[in-house]
Amino acid sequence: MKTRTRLGVTLGMLLSTLALAVPNSASAAAQACYDFGCDGHDPNIQSWQSGPVSPYGPYQLGNSFLYELRWGKTDGDQYSWARLHYISGSGQSDWNVYVQRCTKDQSTCYWRLGLKKGGASGWTAKIPGGTNYYWTRTPMYYNPSTHMMRACVENPSGKQSCTPWY
Repeated sequence: MKTRTRLGVTLGMLLSTLALAVPNSASAAAQACYDFGCDGHDPNIQSWQSGPVSPYGPYQLGNSFLYELRWGKTDGDQYSWARLHYISGSGQSDWNVYVQRCTKDQSTCYWRLGLKKGGASGWTAKIPGGTNYYWTRTPMYYNPSTHMMRACVENPSGKQSCTPWY
């Protein structure tokens, strides 16, 4: 019986130590950035060395809709994402927001990275200080010096609007 108790205590201590060594998923995601390693991650859980800022936007689209390109630097690397601003109940789920990434010579491009519908669950937040104002963000994407990025939206009729390349 004494051996069984000692074994139980030893196993309990070992499991406790292992549990402390495993970070929770949010902090693990926030610490995992390097080059394209954070593509698709939520920018709201990152710790930023500089930014986030909006180098382009917000731009007016009419009917309370605006959009912008966001930029931040984490782990020494630059990342960009898009945000769509709107008033609740304005048909936001009929709008799409995403980013585009191209090499500077435009030989390789990705056109609809992180596409989110306005009001997407988990990607939408109330704008501080605004009564019924919200934004829906896309995931973040690596923006190295060899590439350029821009934010784009599509309205309900499929018309695309994009920021300048950054």
